[in-house]
Amino acid sequence: MIRPPRLRPGDVVRVIAPSGPVPREGFAAGAAVLGTRYQLRYDDELFARDGFLAGSDERRIHELHGAFADRDARGIVMARGGYGLTRILPFIDRAIFTARPVPVIGFSDGTALLAQVAGAGIISIHGPVVTQIPGLPSDDHLALFKLLEDPQPGVVLRDLEGLVPGRVRGPLLGGNLEVLSRLLGTPFLPDLTGAILFLEDIGERPYRVDRLITHLDSAGVFSAVAGVVVGDFSGCLEPEPTRASSPAVAEVIDDRLGRLAIPVATGAPIGHGSRNVALPYGALVELDTRFGTVTAIESAVS
Repeated sequence: MIRPPRLRPGDVVRVIAPSGPVPREGFAAGAAVLGTRYQLRYDDELFARDGFLAGSDERRIHELHGAFADRDARGIVMARGGYGLTRILPFIDRAIFTARPVPVIGFSDGTALLAQVAGAGIISIHGPVVTQIPGLPSDDHLALFKLLEDPQPGVVLRDLEGLVPGRVRGPLLGGNLEVLSRLLGTPFLPDLTGAILFLEDIGERPYRVDRLITHLDSAGVFSAVAGVVVGDFSGCLEPEPTRASSPAVAEVIDDRLGRLAIPVATGAPIGHGSRNVALPYGALVELDTRFGTVTAIESAVS
């Protein structure tokens, strides 16, 4: 995997909105945090709206290509998640990723973009989008800056709970469970063979999480990967009055993943909740359930 050049404070970072509409107030709060470290570059088209999309497909494709073509930009960060990247995946020129590799930061719907970058052989960063940053603790801000600026690898996740014991190494891949499942059967899913697969989601009812996990299992994903790390499943509740008769999402995860013959750890502070620790997407890592850690063997940047 190619490690993009590291950033330094004051570097230019391009902001893109390839998915859902960007709320100005939430964006301004996040930009204020990132702006203390880097020069954010974007234009007002970032706030375009076309229904549940941040403008037309053409606008979002043009913005994405333009961000990678910006010779001053040392990194690219998504403004928010939502929905929309899967609509434009067939029209993204993957040559832009390798022409001048830069760190790409995003999560949620950004899973689809990170998967494309990884498929091109480049490490990216699964981390907070601009609108999420204000709600995260400063430790998560520092974790993002460290991945972007420090070429020394190290522990990226701690205090995990071992569901299935073991110690394995592999490239760290995955992301949002719903989005990842939609890449199955398409040319846009990266090779998961031997990967440490991490998963998170939001707003899916427990039976839907069961269905998504079952779909991955039926597609052979859990036979291919070396281990699994489970992050936050925010708001994954059955609505009243059926909540009392439904298993909780944690029970679903323990039941479906606890029977796997590979190491599984839960409790990772990643996703849509109150924490979202940045991870080196595509980098070689080691999962060790004895110590509850995921350790990067290679860094996200060079």
